[in-house]
Amino acid sequence: MSHLKKIPLATAVFGLLLLTMLFLVSCSEAAAPAASPAAPTEPAATATAEPTATPTPEPTATPTIEAEEAAGEPIADNDTAVNEARSDTLQNAGFEADEGRTSDITGWSSSGDVDADFSEPGGHMGNNRFSHWLATPYQVTTSQTITGLENGVYSLRLWYKSGGGQNEIYVALRDCGSPEVQVPIPQTSPTQWEQLEASIEVTNGECTIVLFSDANAGNWANFDDVEFVDASAPTPAPTPTATAVPLAEKAAPLAVRGADISSLDKSEVMGGVYRYADGTAGDALEIMHSQGLNAIRLRVWVDPADGYHTLERILPMAQRAKDLDMDVLIDFHYSDFWADPGRQDKPAAWADYDLEQLKTAVYDHTAGVCNALVAQGTPPDIVQIGNEINGGMLWLEGSLDANNGGFDDLAELLKQGIQAIKECSPETKIMLHLAEAGNYDLIEWWFGSAIDKGVDFDIIGLSYYPYWHGNLENLQSSLNKTATLFGKDIIVVEFAYPFTLANDDTHENIILEESQLTAGYPASPEGQQVMTRQIMNIVSQIPNDHGLGVFYWDGTWTAVDGNGWDPTDPSAGNAWENQALFNFDGEALPALSEFQGE
Repeated sequence: MSHLKKIPLATAVFGLLLLTMLFLVSCSEAAAPAASPAAPTEPAATATAEPTATPTPEPTATPTIEAEEAAGEPIADNDTAVNEARSDTLQNAGFEADEGRTSDITGWSSSGDVDADFSEPGGHMGNNRFSHWLATPYQVTTSQTITGLENGVYSLRLWYKSGGGQNEIYVALRDCGSPEVQVPIPQTSPTQWEQLEASIEVTNGECTIVLFSDANAGNWANFDDVEFVDASAPTPAPTPTATAVPLAEKAAPLAVRGADISSLDKSEVMGGVYRYADGTAGDALEIMHSQGLNAIRLRVWVDPADGYHTLERILPMAQRAKDLDMDVLIDFHYSDFWADPGRQDKPAAWADYDLEQLKTAVYDHTAGVCNALVAQGTPPDIVQIGNEINGGMLWLEGSLDANNGGFDDLAELLKQGIQAIKECSPETKIMLHLAEAGNYDLIEWWFGSAIDKGVDFDIIGLSYYPYWHGNLENLQSSLNKTATLFGKDIIVVEFAYPFTLANDDTHENIILEESQLTAGYPASPEGQQVMTRQIMNIVSQIPNDHGLGVFYWDGTWTAVDGNGWDPTDPSAGNAWENQALFNFDGEALPALSEFQGE
């Protein structure tokens, strides 16, 4: 399962030596030395606090600038003559316009404790960086307004480091004509630059970039290499062709870059057609793989009315994926129908089972699916024991509500599924999966309870739909705190976003109004692409390398007659076709290119 391997961090010994060096540097240059398709009424997430950053003692001198400088030429971002002639250009984006340390930063304005912001040596790629630091408590705002912009969606990207401990620290896009966007700055190591991205829709021809710190004495943050670019023209990926590009040739920040393709089997049987971006017809799985996807997710039902999403139907899909060297995640619903926070119906065959009989049924069903995959030579790389089981599964016996919030019965059911997998395929990773990725309070209680009850699992799986589960800031805060608390790998195992508000069948879509969108992310191919990129960036920045990957939810569920949401009704439509990774003509959308990585 090579896709689950991660790049190791620097050793602890190196870190200790580096911190010692930082402390010994002279103080004379004091400076700044972490859905459900069947439940359209799913509740929104509770807002969560920003990540708790444990203050790291930081020397008052610039931390080993020589050790931080990257190889290569400095960024040439300050052609003064050009910038002075154009109001729509971000000025001094790499802080190279001023030599040495200076508080009078070309192109940028300061307010508040203005002595706390300055440019100085020690840049991300060039010679200089920009810093917030003061030996006493401070509040400082650094900003630059760009005017003369064409209205549209823009992306801000910058590199940062922070010692943590601030009362509040964020990057904002303000006064752009649409609601302000703020992204909190998490703590990093003293030498590790991280990249942040935020997007906003400009409607008034201008936008202000804001760097804000409300900090305690000695708190510090560094910024560098700021970009503000038109999101409608993102960095192009290689032009898709009918020939799949070997995955090894792609550079990507996430180990697992997947999509749920559970709808694909039935879609193909019912006549669904998929095309490369240039209109060339092709195999949907090969098209997605050519764009960098290295994993698929398949849901499994017990005995659904239409005969799809069963063991017999997923076996050939798993084989197709393995033939492309893609990982396979099996999503056990333990139902004949959709399972999510709003419903966890027992399969009809298990309807009268008590808890002991359900435990046996869970074990037998899980083992049966796993053993068949192993016998085929396609063992699962990851399995989910349950789908979005916020309130338990196999209601009522496995319901947390029925047990007054107690976890005992649910834990016994989970353990049976886990045991079946461990006996069948010991290398397979076990995931437990909740909705509401932005709701840290729920995640803390639920996974803490599972661990207390002795449930043994490897991966925390979370769903994130912006229109149900909170804003991107909540997502980042929640994921960072979850990784810090539990020390486990995290996969955002479901997310999606519309590329249009139009409808391609007669069934009303889940997302159909502007009010359901995230500010700055329009329902357009470009808006879907930037949202995809932003979620992947947030996962890639989860502390301690615990951001394992993402799965886009049912990216192949286009509007095809007969492939609707209700397995009991052949005439049912699809409420999700405007969030697929293929447009209404079956052509691959730009969001797919984000899975290739940087």
